[in-house]
Amino acid sequence: MATAFGCIDALVRPAQVHQMDEIYPPDVPNNDPDRFIRCQDALHLDFAALVDRAVAAGWRADEVLTTIIELADNHALMLAANADLEAALSILKKRP
Repeated sequence: MATAFGCIDALVRPAQVHQMDEIYPPDVPNNDPDRFIRCQDALHLDFAALVDRAVAAGWRADEVLTTIIELADNHALMLAANADLEAALSILKKRP
């Protein structure tokens, strides 16, 4: 599959070729050293397709990639803030 990155995705195993709305689940335990790369494999095609769609809509690839990084960073900050809030609420609920 050609992408905005100008490469053919030869890393995807045939069993992992999927419909665009499917992301295959982890096939290794949480502590497996390959889990992170397998997550990248699971998301790669959809990620490349998202970049391709944005570029086709008229955005430059560098704008799209910078935006995705910013969105990911903001999402990670939001998840961390939510976890902190849940922890604080848990402590408050335990108080008499």
